[in-house]
Amino acid sequence: MSESKLTKSIGKVVSFINMKGGVGKTTLCREIGYTLNQEYNKSILFIDIDPQANLTQSLFEKYHLLPKDLYEELDDEEKSKTTICNNSINKLLIGNQILPQKNELIVHLNEGEAALDLIPGDLKTVFLERTNNGSLAENSLDKFIYKKELKTAYDYIFIDCPPTYSFYTTAAFNASDYYLVPVGIDPYSVLGIDLLEQVVKSIKDNNFRAFSTKTLNNMGIIFNPIAYTSNPTSERQLRQQKARISTSEKLQQYDLYYFREIFKYNSKYREQLDYFSIDINDSMHNANINAITTEFIDRLTFLDMEDKDNDRNK
Repeated sequence: MSESKLTKSIGKVVSFINMKGGVGKTTLCREIGYTLNQEYNKSILFIDIDPQANLTQSLFEKYHLLPKDLYEELDDEEKSKTTICNNSINKLLIGNQILPQKNELIVHLNEGEAALDLIPGDLKTVFLERTNNGSLAENSLDKFIYKKELKTAYDYIFIDCPPTYSFYTTAAFNASDYYLVPVGIDPYSVLGIDLLEQVVKSIKDNNFRAFSTKTLNNMGIIFNPIAYTSNPTSERQLRQQKARISTSEKLQQYDLYYFREIFKYNSKYREQLDYFSIDINDSMHNANINAITTEFIDRLTFLDMEDKDNDRNK
């Protein structure tokens, strides 16, 4: 084995998930990943396993890509600015015995020093729920990442998951080292976190042989108070709601980490598909996403050291 193979660091696979929709998981996934790439020169692979494919739509808009059937609907001027892309996670999740090649799935989004790549989602994956080939589909993503040595090719692999318990969720978790949970500030957040932890336990129990030699840990909860505006009354309510969630008796059993930084509301995330905070001269939101990204790096570094200590003590 070459020296470069021996010294190459191993990337981390992180799923972004919540059992409740509308909590900003896709936005956080892309913003943290894009910031790591642009500001920290980290190589990133996004994987969109959510049938809604919102992450894919956002990145396709930014980098002027479209699948062929949508490309054909454009006028000539728009076609001249757009590249056809028919790569899709569908080719992996259909459960074939033979793995697709990397170039059949992975799209290179930029030509920078650090790679920014995507395995696109596809609205058609919604049909796979009825036709997927059981354990083949559930283990296909983990197998693809391992067989194609993607953890040595990227610093981070981010998986955007649907807000449901389905074979997509199992496929993502089987491939992941950690998962990050964006939550809203409402009474249902406690139930959503509790349900997610039960899902994780069920997946680990059903795949106990695999998880006896690998980790799947909750790396933290990020509060995303939708439509929050900064004023004394709102700030007091936010503190009270955060405290109620973080001190919930139902959640105490999980020993969860709560990010210090909240994800601040920005209406442009909803209004503009290709809006990325650090590309815009917006000091407040730039500072916010940079602070979240810094805390993300620190948290992952801590957990990685903890996992290595646990391995040495076994």
